[in-house]
Amino acid sequence: MKFTNEFGDIDEGFYLSMQTTYVTALKLMRKENLLNDFAYRAGKVVSDSSNIGWGFHDYLFDAYSDFYADYLDDTD
Repeated sequence: MKFTNEFGDIDEGFYLSMQTTYVTALKLMRKENLLNDFAYRAGKVVSDSSNIGWGFHDYLFDAYSDFYADYLDDTD
């Protein structure tokens, strides 16, 4: 997120790969019962992607919502 936000968009393939990596990490955290330990960081990844194109932010937000529904308040 930091690189893209500082230097600009990359290509769609990059974002597809990052989406897969994010969901894979969430699945591993769930399997190892670590979701609570990484709730803030997982949410920060999503918030840091808010200005990135390709539908990237929306995908990450949806994935985060699936894994962290209890952390979202009614305004999200």
